[in-house]
Amino acid sequence: MKFELSEIHRNVSDEELIQDVVAVANRLGRKSLTIDEYEANGRFHSTTIRRRFGSWKNILEMAGLIIEQKNFYISNSDYTSDLRRVAEILGNKTVKNTEYREFGKYDAQKMSTRFGSWEKALLAAGLQPTGYTVSVSNEELLEEIERLWIHLGRQPTTTDIRAGLSRYGLTTFLRHFGSWRNALVTFVNFVNEETEQGPSLDVVLPQEPFDNPIAEIKHKTRRDINLRLRFLVMKRDNFKCCMCGASPAKDPSVELHIDHIIPWSKGGETVVENLQTLCSKCNLGKSDLE
Repeated sequence: MKFELSEIHRNVSDEELIQDVVAVANRLGRKSLTIDEYEANGRFHSTTIRRRFGSWKNILEMAGLIIEQKNFYISNSDYTSDLRRVAEILGNKTVKNTEYREFGKYDAQKMSTRFGSWEKALLAAGLQPTGYTVSVSNEELLEEIERLWIHLGRQPTTTDIRAGLSRYGLTTFLRHFGSWRNALVTFVNFVNEETEQGPSLDVVLPQEPFDNPIAEIKHKTRRDINLRLRFLVMKRDNFKCCMCGASPAKDPSVELHIDHIIPWSKGGETVVENLQTLCSKCNLGKSDLE
């Protein structure tokens, strides 16, 4: 039981990017367009466009839109608020100068000049100096990808990470795996490895009182369900409760569990065929009936 990553949209042409900027401006009835407006309504990430064309000003020119001249004073609080915004996007307690140049609204050099240094700007924003790092393992990052996939009901994207849905910032995944695609490939390979629960533990449990009290159950699998098996079962069940259809993608408060169809205590094994996805409410209700 294997699955594959969704196809990625490679080689998006300049024309497609320009047309999408124009389409967003038309829908909003605007003769110009800000980065925030495009982020909220466009198909692509503004960073992709800025990398392709060099700046937001350039894409506006190529899209035939007006470049608004805004001669306004940027306050210290404007700078520090945007630093905190970028830190939240990255999921970190600090922001590197290079990271701010990619996600920030203002000029990083001017910000450094205003506060005396980049480190002082970070401190003014209540953030940690850039030497601050958070230790996280590859296993924790794979578990986070699983959590996001279940929560969204689909393959997570860099846009989801930048939107703050992940406990870790995009740069953390890039630092460990080289790219977001590599992180997903690592996760898929991990899940598609042998999903058996391991060698038989020969767990011995007594039968139900109404059965032969001398009889014993010898299990071939562990009772606990590992990440690989849990994810495969949930994906098979479309990340929905098999009883009521509840899904975290529609209701974030929904918590999904993996349940043994034939209870472990009655000889049920921890294998895909004997497992199902239930929400916490249905799982509790099922337990009350057993």
